[in-house]
Amino acid sequence: MVAEDLGAMWPMIVAILAAIILNAVIFTLLKGYKARKEQNERKKWWKESVIYHIYPRSFQDSSGDGNGDLRGIMNRLDYFEYMGIKILYLSPIFKSPMVDNGYDISDFTDIDPLFGDLNDFDELLKAMHVRDMKLVLDFVPNHTSDEHPWFLESRASRESPKRDWYVWNDPSPGGGVPNNWVSVFGGSAWSYDTRTGQYYLHQFCPEQPDLNLRNAEVRQALKEVLMFWLDKGVDGFRVDAVPHLVEDSKFLDEPTKPETLLNQYKAPYRILIGEIMADLPDVMKYYGGRYSEFDFPFNFGFLGLSKSTTAQDLYEVISDYLTALPRGKWPNWLLGNHDVSRIGTKVGHEYSRALNVLLLTLPGTAVTYYGEEIGMTDAEVPLKTSKDFRDPQRSPMQWCSKQNAGFTHGMKPWLPVAKNFKIVNVEDQMADPTSVLQLYRELLRIRSSSRCLKELCFKVVHVDSLILAYTRSAKHCKFLIIVNFGQESWTGSLDSISGSGVVEVDSEMKMRGAKILFDNIKLSKAQALVTEIAYTLYKSCLFAYTAENHQTFIA
Repeated sequence: MVAEDLGAMWPMIVAILAAIILNAVIFTLLKGYKARKEQNERKKWWKESVIYHIYPRSFQDSSGDGNGDLRGIMNRLDYFEYMGIKILYLSPIFKSPMVDNGYDISDFTDIDPLFGDLNDFDELLKAMHVRDMKLVLDFVPNHTSDEHPWFLESRASRESPKRDWYVWNDPSPGGGVPNNWVSVFGGSAWSYDTRTGQYYLHQFCPEQPDLNLRNAEVRQALKEVLMFWLDKGVDGFRVDAVPHLVEDSKFLDEPTKPETLLNQYKAPYRILIGEIMADLPDVMKYYGGRYSEFDFPFNFGFLGLSKSTTAQDLYEVISDYLTALPRGKWPNWLLGNHDVSRIGTKVGHEYSRALNVLLLTLPGTAVTYYGEEIGMTDAEVPLKTSKDFRDPQRSPMQWCSKQNAGFTHGMKPWLPVAKNFKIVNVEDQMADPTSVLQLYRELLRIRSSSRCLKELCFKVVHVDSLILAYTRSAKHCKFLIIVNFGQESWTGSLDSISGSGVVEVDSEMKMRGAKILFDNIKLSKAQALVTEIAYTLYKSCLFAYTAENHQTFIA
């Protein structure tokens, strides 16, 4: 789809998405908005814990075949308890030909043998729930694999009962593709089917034909997929590729159809997260109005960070996002995912510490991509063996300094391990009290114990090209966070903050408990401090511009 078409279609896409997809497919299954008592439940587990994003094929291999699997994840649950992580989000684990690493699904209700089977899944989910952990799955309603039985039946003939389950179109009058829409991966978004003489739409790979979500039978089939996993006890979903769910501006809104399933999944609360790659104002529309469509759409504002990023740049990303956030909605932050180069590669390994401090002290839910807690960087993947241009950021988790970084006891992992695994790994960092891992763990400790970091009050008190400083406050507590994103050490003061504070967290893990004077602060390159400062009379934190022309934010 060309950018101009997509931009013009945004208002209609949002309306159609709300009516067709979220109201009819997901919204009614996951949200018990009718019951007032659920408002207390909405002080939810996903507001209290970091969400840890696992790329399952790369996390831990239990079988020795070189591929990560569900039992490998289960074998590492002690690690998450050690860290204090309560929520795991898994990239797709469903049956797939793996043309697009699991996003081309051939069976929505079965596990790909690469990862195990449904018994393995049930055991993992049970083991997590025993530990009071939550599991979030990827849900991919935009398309299937071209090997899915639905598509095989759809393409069998123009008269197939499932023909309208996908988006088919005749050739243009000149005999070519129906229009100039371009797929995400390049080239036409249409592929010709010789058997029936029509084109089918695929906004990603040709092996990923788009479902027709205007079709009531398709929506019902997707409901049944959700019900299957919800009945097993899954705690929520991340919905993939949301802006691609509606393809044509001539499509009309479907009427909202309240479902009788509304009350089946009241407790515990199930989270709904959206993947929306769009301009910020359009992303914010997916929070919905009076009733949420998503608990939050992922915030991709930090994905563009680089070695040239300044503290001022970071402030602008944060300020723009919080200013655009609808009142009453919940913010979220992430540094990376499986589609972009790792943050340690983009900005330099030494800044992993400072960025983890930033991530875990901003207001809202933090999302960590596996390995960020130890400062992993991209692996080198030779072109001749590369399966996907995104392979470097999907390399195996680095557990120890032994063969294959402890990822597999087999001879060869599915992707190469990053060369720095002998010095960047979990085992060594668990033994080092000054490591990135121990810093991350300490940050999670204060997130879980301090009301300051659980509530949303956030105020920037200083920003320039090197330094970003902000406060987090709640009744009876206040933290000042100071981060040096510059290329050199810094000594200075903060005009709006006086007195002294006690260091709660130092990114270098050397100064905890030390007293610092705010008129003479010294920070090394890439150093960050979390300091507790004297409590003053608490005032409610509201949206308002301060005299320093920085904004105080609360949702």
